[in-house]
Amino acid sequence: MNINPLLERVSTEITRSISIRYASSIPHYPLVEYPKCGGTWVCRMLAESLALPFAQYSRLPVAMPSVIHNHWKFHPKFENCTYLMRDGRDVMVSFYFHFTRKVGNPNQKNVDIYIDKLRKILGENADFQDVQANLPAFIEHLFAKPVGCRQNWRDHNLAWMNQPKVHYLKYEDLRHDCVAAVTKHVSSLASDRLNEDQIERAVDHFSMKRMTGRNPGEEDKGSFIRKGVVGDWKNHFTREAAEVFDGLAGDVLVQLGYETDNSWVGRCDPAQNAE
Repeated sequence: MNINPLLERVSTEITRSISIRYASSIPHYPLVEYPKCGGTWVCRMLAESLALPFAQYSRLPVAMPSVIHNHWKFHPKFENCTYLMRDGRDVMVSFYFHFTRKVGNPNQKNVDIYIDKLRKILGENADFQDVQANLPAFIEHLFAKPVGCRQNWRDHNLAWMNQPKVHYLKYEDLRHDCVAAVTKHVSSLASDRLNEDQIERAVDHFSMKRMTGRNPGEEDKGSFIRKGVVGDWKNHFTREAAEVFDGLAGDVLVQLGYETDNSWVGRCDPAQNAE
């Protein structure tokens, strides 16, 4: 039995309980996201901006001032909490490449397990590189059996949406003007810790160029940080994938302001958006 996943689950649950009760007094600054929304990147910037540690890989309960990355379910007693949002269509594409990256990585342990999982999702003869053909089935699977989170993208966002004590941040705003977005967020979250020079340094320190040597949009399918752009879903969503996603979560896409209605489905043609 591998004890590490068990330790992580227990530690996470205890940390969550501590944060629910004592976030303001410690203080804790939890950043909650549905997976693949950029949470690790944002936590690093927030931690440096707030001059606090980021408890990224802790397998022990965290009870000290820190920024905490998680995918927790909502609780009404959370304080100092940030919810990071991202267009669910980009999340689906990011998740797909995350799965297939493991299959193509020669250093990945137990690669056969990942191949078997993908074949069960996509079919025995599926070409894993054919993203457009595979996305509809992959999206359906990810909504039916969420990975890295107990809820799917729709339910997780719905639970956290419009909560009075929660501070919100959009991945897209960070990509548009990261310094402005982080400055505004820190001012709202912890105005007593606002240091604009420190924020600028943090944003530069954890920019994609510094972290990977690539600019946003320069793709590396073998990297955890693959592309770092907004709207990449347009290059991969066929009409079928769009109909699947719209049927599963189109209402939340509209509620979050990513679309005004579902007319985007009819305009979905990756051939017109290929880079």
